[in-house]
Amino acid sequence: MVLPMFGCLGKILPGVILTGCLFAGCAFHGANDRMRFWVEPQQVLVGDPVSIRASGLASGQVASLRVSGQDQFGNTWSSEASFRADAAGTIDTSRDAPVEGSYQGVDQAGLFWSMSVHQTGQMVSPFPAIRTLTVSLSVDGQVVESQEVQRTGQVDLVKENLTAPIVGVFIRPKEITEPTPAVIVLGGSEGGYNEGWAAVIASKIRMPTLALAYFGRPGLPSTLENIPLETIEKAIDWLSHQPLVASDRIGIVGASRGGELAMLAASLFPQIKAVVGYTPSGVIWSGIGKNPDAPAWTYQGRAFPYLRMMVSEDQERLFLEAQRNGTPYLDAPSFLYSLEMQRSSIDEATIPVENSKAAFLLIGNPGDGVWPSDMLSQVAIDRLRAHDHQRPYQLLSYDQGGHMLIPYPYYPTTMRQFYLPTVNVWEGLGGTAEGAAKAASDSWPKVFSFLQRQLQP
Repeated sequence: MVLPMFGCLGKILPGVILTGCLFAGCAFHGANDRMRFWVEPQQVLVGDPVSIRASGLASGQVASLRVSGQDQFGNTWSSEASFRADAAGTIDTSRDAPVEGSYQGVDQAGLFWSMSVHQTGQMVSPFPAIRTLTVSLSVDGQVVESQEVQRTGQVDLVKENLTAPIVGVFIRPKEITEPTPAVIVLGGSEGGYNEGWAAVIASKIRMPTLALAYFGRPGLPSTLENIPLETIEKAIDWLSHQPLVASDRIGIVGASRGGELAMLAASLFPQIKAVVGYTPSGVIWSGIGKNPDAPAWTYQGRAFPYLRMMVSEDQERLFLEAQRNGTPYLDAPSFLYSLEMQRSSIDEATIPVENSKAAFLLIGNPGDGVWPSDMLSQVAIDRLRAHDHQRPYQLLSYDQGGHMLIPYPYYPTTMRQFYLPTVNVWEGLGGTAEGAAKAASDSWPKVFSFLQRQLQP
């Protein structure tokens, strides 16, 4: 099962769900023996491309393509688009724009990210885990061929569940026989660990990968409050004792609050040589839980300086309405308000990233609905530049990318909110489905290239 990248589980509601995708490729013979239909490859790792082509149509003939699949809760996700065959009677989604459908423009991934959910189940989440995708070709309103593709979340991995001294899952590519750089993967404010995301990363970079929990699991804090950085320190120490891990070359990938934690950890622990932050913050914020003034992070018993969340009267009203009505709430204006009201404290609460030995790749998007990740990421970049940081650093920014809880290309991005159980509200992600898909498509290969380049000797 492909698990969500950084999100929480869905909330029980009347008729809503999650999904995943899979596709198959092969030739087809239908009403016209000259027609052929290809969906390739037949098995594909999450985030990897899928090719859809048809031939044997009449020049200028219009045919429709549909992609559908059920998620782990039984909901159906689907997309559809119509294409006009070229002079040779062929259709190719990597080359052709649809004449109408669920997306516009030339986009090989369009039929996948534009899948929307038909509410047939009770669970809802923007992170569909669809194992099998059915791709159908229709001509004159009749389905002439369908193919299936199986999508997997891992390739040749060995997994070890951990409960002490750290909580998570250690994932190792089977072929590793000598010490290799390792990566720690941190989720966000949903808590627990994200085994699915970590498994896909390990499958791509072929390095030992640790999906690490820092709260929200047995033996750990129940909320994102007073989280000891010793959790990361213990993880680094545990990795250093693994014979197939190069303990002085550790990367860390974090999303949202996990990205904030990743940068803070890198400022403390020199073993961390590469940081990837998905819509993170270079400023430390208060915790999330029962006490609105509790710190998020501590080390050696002391809290790091932080900014408190401050909410204007208008935002308080909107928040309560969202809780009451189950509608999306955009939290970014409250962060902007908090920054303005605590302007004199920002510098003290800024993560001293210049103390790290790491390279940084941050993804911060304008229009982020959760918090202003472009501004908050730029704070870290500016600090690195001001201190003439000797390792590479870069900020990727995507205008309609929103809060990037979905890093995968070829993955549905149409559900633009997620349920945050810690505050009982649906959090709006901002951006658009197309913008989020384009952000994932551009950043996905850059993340892997960055980790391999910065962690290899």
